[in-house]
Amino acid sequence: MRQLLNGNEAAAYAARLARVEVLASYPITPAAPAMEKITRFIAEGNLKARFIRVESDHSALAACLGAAMAGARPFLITNSQGLAYMSEVLYHTSGLRQPVVMAVVNRALAAPHSRFPEHGDAVAQEAAGWVQLFCENNQEVLDSILQAFRLGEDEGVRLPVMVHYEGYIQSHTREVVDLPEPEVMDSFLPLVRRPVLDVENPLAVNTVTGPGFYTEYKYNQDAALQGAGRVLEEVSRAYAGLTGRDWGGPVTGYRLEDAEVVLVAMGSLVSTAREAVDALREQGCKAGLLKIRLFRPFPAAAVVANLRGAKAVVALDKNIVYGVGGALARELRATLYGQAAVPVYSYILGLGGRDVGVEDLTRIYRQVREQMGAGTPPVPYQWYGL
Repeated sequence: MRQLLNGNEAAAYAARLARVEVLASYPITPAAPAMEKITRFIAEGNLKARFIRVESDHSALAACLGAAMAGARPFLITNSQGLAYMSEVLYHTSGLRQPVVMAVVNRALAAPHSRFPEHGDAVAQEAAGWVQLFCENNQEVLDSILQAFRLGEDEGVRLPVMVHYEGYIQSHTREVVDLPEPEVMDSFLPLVRRPVLDVENPLAVNTVTGPGFYTEYKYNQDAALQGAGRVLEEVSRAYAGLTGRDWGGPVTGYRLEDAEVVLVAMGSLVSTAREAVDALREQGCKAGLLKIRLFRPFPAAAVVANLRGAKAVVALDKNIVYGVGGALARELRATLYGQAAVPVYSYILGLGGRDVGVEDLTRIYRQVREQMGAGTPPVPYQWYGL
């Protein structure tokens, strides 16, 4: 069934198709409409779930963590300051290995106060131990949330998953979205309970752990996160077999066969970059695109395999790690070092909702080509559009 849905509505339908059992969210712009849509499903009897009214985003994640530990399938939505407020519980959730799925409607962090999109809120939580997926469009929002439940609940992973899509650009803009049949998703995503809590057999949770166990526990947690990329490939193939839509697992290359300069992006900017690559190809330029869908764990092997033949890489970052540069550029340089001698040109752009169009990306491509022709090595990072 096809419907015209914005990103928040797509997230709500994904939660309904996943048959979530607990929703705990605190209203925050621009994510609140997704929560409102799910509560409407609950009120109309289209979704059998418990909506927990909480006093903060911190409490929302705490409630979902408790629900997961009791064996339920929880879901929540937040962004920006709300995600930052959750930071303490983010670490509890990943450390306790609970497969909570959370939609994050990316919005710039204050100060100054902003209601507009960028990826800074996601990057700020990159070390929290969650799987992080980025969505290019509203169809991918729906499909990725459904895949996120299966990925997080996989016995080899057992970790929480963030699904990122951008405020207003995606959350409030409608596109045609294909909704899979509920029976098909029931076969793809069966509910397998694995409760930790039992009222008949009380247990202490998260007790003080000494040096004799802590390091090994974190080693196992990291190993599970590192393995999530392989499981995502399997989940993506299984989903494609049922729906015909394959998002390519951790990364997807576009026109890379003979590409000399490769744009690398994630989120909604990918669609713009794809059009820019097509426009440059029509002008005889050997441009390509690498879409990063999986930011955590960073898919290093796939990145190296796709970029080994390039002469230059252009990292397009909708975030700033202050004093360092773009998070994507940092990851690319660390990944390529010692593996492929490819220079990385780093651009910070689109912060706080500033528009980035095809013309901007073709201009960046030409700037990089000029620097390459002059033999100018890349600077750590540069701001575009000031």
